[in-house]
Amino acid sequence: MEITFLARQQLDQATALSQAENWPHRLEDWQMLMTLSQGRAVLRGGAMIATALRTDYGPDVSLLNMIIVRQSERSQGIGYKLMSSLMDEVRGRELRLVATGAGIRLYKKVGFQSEGKIFQCQGEIASVGLPDDQIRPATPGDTHAIIELDSRFLAADRSALVQWLVKHARLAVVRGAEGELCGYAAVRRFGKGHVIGPIQANSERQAQNLIRYFAVSLAGQFVRIDTDEGLGLMPWLEDFGLKCVDTVTRMRKNSQTNPRPVFGLCSQALG
Repeated sequence: MEITFLARQQLDQATALSQAENWPHRLEDWQMLMTLSQGRAVLRGGAMIATALRTDYGPDVSLLNMIIVRQSERSQGIGYKLMSSLMDEVRGRELRLVATGAGIRLYKKVGFQSEGKIFQCQGEIASVGLPDDQIRPATPGDTHAIIELDSRFLAADRSALVQWLVKHARLAVVRGAEGELCGYAAVRRFGKGHVIGPIQANSERQAQNLIRYFAVSLAGQFVRIDTDEGLGLMPWLEDFGLKCVDTVTRMRKNSQTNPRPVFGLCSQALG
């Protein structure tokens, strides 16, 4: 068994590993993650049997994600070794992750604490009415304000992620009475269809209108939104065909910041 740095030329194997767990990630989704992250892989006889990524958001916060161990290789401490390898390099930082039920025991073992639930809502989105707020497509001139807004909400510097979204996704913004940017959302291809997220807004109404803005062009297509349970968006999503198919857990270690719950994650991997 060999632990190595995860390289781009190994992403075909990583994709096959995640799909064996019924995770929806395509090769393109792994490539996006590797643009923003660094990772480790475990090989046995040249075959990949485990992965783990770490995404650093500025100097203070890191996310651990894509922690996968092939089912036949579990209960050997492989996941623990991978996580320790990534965490040892960022001692003192706040660490975050989103945990499936299968991983919670391991994450608690290495010091993570549960903080709340995320609802994974997906399905063919129904036709929805037009937003009643003035939602507009984001322009390049909005990028700096979006980065600042995102940083305030998430208590982390996700400028690299926002800049990737500006290049590869569709973004929309909502402004307040004084013209200030007070919410944004993005939509991009992911897995079986599209994901709407991040969704950052000051109110449920703003979040709903950002979703409506994108839903107009996505009606009848497969859409996914991962939303915090504490914000009450899920019943409304179900009315438009996005049913809760899974529940996962937000976890943190060495908590130092005060992030707000979000109406929509960029993804479970990236928060």
